Amino acid sequence: MKNQRLVYQMIICAIFAALAFVGTMVQIPLPSGGMIHLGNFICVLAGLLCGPVIGGLAGGVGCGLYDLIIYSSLPGFIQYFILKFIMGFIVGYLFRLIVNHKKKLPFNYILMSLGLVLAMFTSLVLVFYNVGLISLSKSIEKKLMYIIIVTVFGYLFSILLILAGILSFKLKTITRLVVFVTTISVIVNIVLEFIWKLFYNMWIESLTAKAALIKALSTMPSCILTGSLTVVVISLIYYRIYLATKNLNHLNEIDVESYMEDLSNE
Repeated sequence: MKNQRLVYQMIICAIFAALAFVGTMVQIPLPSGGMIHLGNFICVLAGLLCGPVIGGLAGGVGCGLYDLIIYSSLPGFIQYFILKFIMGFIVGYLFRLIVNHKKKLPFNYILMSLGLVLAMFTSLVLVFYNVGLISLSKSIEKKLMYIIIVTVFGYLFSILLILAGILSFKLKTITRLVVFVTTISVIVNIVLEFIWKLFYNMWIESLTAKAALIKALSTMPSCILTGSLTVVVISLIYYRIYLATKNLNHLNEIDVESYMEDLSNE
């Protein structure tokens, strides 16, 4: 039985990895660099339906192979294998943790609070810079442009969180949960991708700190748009896919309907 289950897990993982590969090919290039694609959506869907390990491996292998095969980039494969594994693992783990323990959390308010805190922090950075409490390195040219870029992306992150919280008010309990865990995984993925690109540009490509920062920031709009698309699409179709596959998906060990019923009775 263990061997049969292992084979089944490998087959399901391979299917989702193939879908993630194809999803990454469905893309819209952006003039600022990067692209909007559906690879993240498959990674998150696999994590929700089949658990953190399958979600992580499927997303990591599928999205990583895209860079390896299409661009012949081994560093790209390593980058996306690690980042998408973390993304799929987080969404699958958080989802099961909350459902299995039947936790009723104020997902809307948590998301909006995170967004407001980030917006306040970004505003403080801008205020502290204007009054001279923050001094930038002399090696950074065009300091005003640098601080504008930092604050713009800080506000974009906060808006993404606030919108996710507001829009989830009118959703079903399970859809609200899906929006919550998907948004958390998307935010983690965006932050880690920025950090990865920043250090890669400095250490591997030997760019200056300024050039590495600009190059890393140039791909952030595509990360934010792809993350937003992932949250919207997964919130619209997850529950329908769950209902359609629950009798066929032997890797699904949670009862979503029981979770919804228990919360409605409280």
